[in-house]
Amino acid sequence: MHPPRLAFVDLETTGTTPRSDRITEIGIVQVDADGMREWSSLVHPGRPIPPAIQSLTGITDAMVAGAPPFEALADDIARRLDGYLFIAHNARFDHGFLREEFDRLDRPFRPDVLCTVRLSRKLYPQYRSHSLDALIARHGLHVHARHRALDDARLLWHFWQDIHREFPAGQLGELVDALAGRVPWPEYLDPALPRLLPDAYGVYVLRDVNHQPLYVGRASRLRDKVLSHFQPGAWKSAKARRLAEQVRHIEWLETGGAIGALLHENRLLRTLAPLHNRRARTPALAGDTHWPYEGPVGIREARVIHIVERWQFLGSATDDQALYGLLDGGRAEYDHEVHRILRDRLAQVPLLRLDRARTD
Repeated sequence: MHPPRLAFVDLETTGTTPRSDRITEIGIVQVDADGMREWSSLVHPGRPIPPAIQSLTGITDAMVAGAPPFEALADDIARRLDGYLFIAHNARFDHGFLREEFDRLDRPFRPDVLCTVRLSRKLYPQYRSHSLDALIARHGLHVHARHRALDDARLLWHFWQDIHREFPAGQLGELVDALAGRVPWPEYLDPALPRLLPDAYGVYVLRDVNHQPLYVGRASRLRDKVLSHFQPGAWKSAKARRLAEQVRHIEWLETGGAIGALLHENRLLRTLAPLHNRRARTPALAGDTHWPYEGPVGIREARVIHIVERWQFLGSATDDQALYGLLDGGRAEYDHEVHRILRDRLAQVPLLRLDRARTD
């Protein structure tokens, strides 16, 4: 049996949003049959680093002024991560930034991903905090420069070694496979799907051999949720097993956040009427159904804007052309299910007031 190929990864960035912020430093610790190797590089982000981030990381504009941009490092980074289990703390952050950078270059980036926050929660459920600072304190880890990419990647490697001294290898192997989505994958499904599924909010449709809809679901982590349908240990009934055996096609849509997932799930359930979903009939809401705005409004989640008018979901857009296409589609009629989903949530999120008149 070959030793696992592991890549412990940490990034420093100009902020927290992959679409608008950029990487300033990357550190990778590779572990495989040949031993352990370290690599790191500053990255020119193409924009100023906010003062608060400079203070936190110690990485200044002057330090990255002569650093290569990401596109100059992309081949080297891809080579170092290809075929390795991508391990990061709050992996959605680090993987999300790298995936966004590779997407800008029109290059695929779909490694198996393991989040050490989730791993720590499973191994140590008695603790409330699983931040990297909490792991440092609990496990007595030593760090030279916190919030620098290579030093934080080393911390994850030391944490990995520590838990392997504490827990049986078999137990850890099963847990890692489950958290990384390494499930026994049916031979009748596209073998590339587990790598293509995103670790993001969204909705999905499972279809049979004739493309008929079997099941509609939503998730905060699409990859985990879809893969769970094919984990025999997760089947709670014979119906769940039959569903997994019938699936031949899988579709999904990233929705940007939880509200979008609810809205798109409601629309798909209504339009597709999938065989395996149980959808209770809910009566129309009693009381005031007045739309409290002059026209349509937008709810922004990540890069997506969900458009609602008169308690009707018009759709989601990621650019102005799609947004105005939805607005030009005509006036909406009242939908009590959308009202039910949004009546308490609209007051809790920033809204964009939308005008059907184009401004371009």
